[in-house]
Amino acid sequence: MAFLGLVLASALGLALVTVSCGMTDSRLATIWTDVPEIALYAELFNRGQDRYRVEVIWKAGLARELKDTKAPPDLVIGNYLRSALVRDRFRSLEYLFGELTVDQTAFYPGLLALGVESGQQLTLPLSFNLPTIFFLKEGEARPADARTIGLDELSRLALAYDRGQGSSYTRIGFSPRWDPNFLVLAVNVAGASFREGKPLDWSEPGLRLALDRLRSWGGPTAALPTVADDFQFKYLFTPPYTYVAEGRALFAYQSSSDFFLIPEGKSAALDFRWFSESRDIHLLEDIVFAGLPRSSRDQQAAEAFLGWLFKPSNQQAMLESSRRTRALESSFGIAGGFSSLREVTENVFPLYYAALKDRVPPAEEIGSPDPLPREWPTLKADVIGPWLRDVLAREAGTASAPPAKPPLKAAELGAELAGKITDYLRSGQGSR
Repeated sequence: MAFLGLVLASALGLALVTVSCGMTDSRLATIWTDVPEIALYAELFNRGQDRYRVEVIWKAGLARELKDTKAPPDLVIGNYLRSALVRDRFRSLEYLFGELTVDQTAFYPGLLALGVESGQQLTLPLSFNLPTIFFLKEGEARPADARTIGLDELSRLALAYDRGQGSSYTRIGFSPRWDPNFLVLAVNVAGASFREGKPLDWSEPGLRLALDRLRSWGGPTAALPTVADDFQFKYLFTPPYTYVAEGRALFAYQSSSDFFLIPEGKSAALDFRWFSESRDIHLLEDIVFAGLPRSSRDQQAAEAFLGWLFKPSNQQAMLESSRRTRALESSFGIAGGFSSLREVTENVFPLYYAALKDRVPPAEEIGSPDPLPREWPTLKADVIGPWLRDVLAREAGTASAPPAKPPLKAAELGAELAGKITDYLRSGQGSR
């Protein structure tokens, strides 16, 4: 990341320096973003023509900044722009559709639909990521499907790999507890259905069912949560690709943005499947969108940049520039993910990521996630993930003692989580 930071800092400087002091508003666009790669793309745009210029301003709390400002930028590109906090801040983009500006048919349809509100296209998706389960090509893992793997198969294959007696294990196939991101994802897709509320809603019956399913992970002979945790502490302190290569675990989980950054010398020995439940490959929450704020000034330069940004040939040029500057070693794909343009992801990405050949998921298999609040990253990391681990350990008991109490009912479970979230937000931590 240090190298990427230097590259992006340089690009950001160039994107700002190339703006002429005498340029009229209609030819200059200001972009707010929380996506570092946008600085590289702004530099390419500014160098490639002399009619318009864009300047990039970094906003770590993008959604909150946009909500609170009285002087919005010309263009916003970043995360959580579907949040209720800012959805009403964007103007319709319907007028941009057309082959000369933005080709509506070029997008993944389900992904494009995520930017629609009240029948109007308010934001355009730029990039997305998918959950990956990876393993050794020449190892013992033999998933039935060539592209995907779900919870049941993951549990069955992982259990068959376990080696140990009592609390002493030399290898464990996989535990959902090892990665909080996977644990939250698994509970979400197994029924919890986390979604934006005040700030978060979910299905209480679905949450109970999902936890029951995860609690019985691997069946009665599987390692208990305490055993899996001890094993992780003892053996899994290296990067996931290392402990999979060493045979300590059969599977590991990462987002596509992390998996495709594994060094080539290490990744050559690995294979992967997209994590899928109910025949859907679940989009991760870090979807990057672009939108034009309602009350911003003249939009000509912003519209020109959007039209340029969403042309397949220009996105290939972005990838090539990232390869040439070695930014691809620190940042995956387009804006840290797969491109929302099917032609780019299906035909161009495999040129830069050989493992994607014949493995790009069909558009009809990509699920559509519910909107999540801007607080989701901190809620997931600080509240939901740790709470799920605690509940599963509490309900499973230990090797020497059964659970002290029966599992909470759905409403009780929901009330407990709601209380945790309320306490966390009242402490002010969720605003960071």
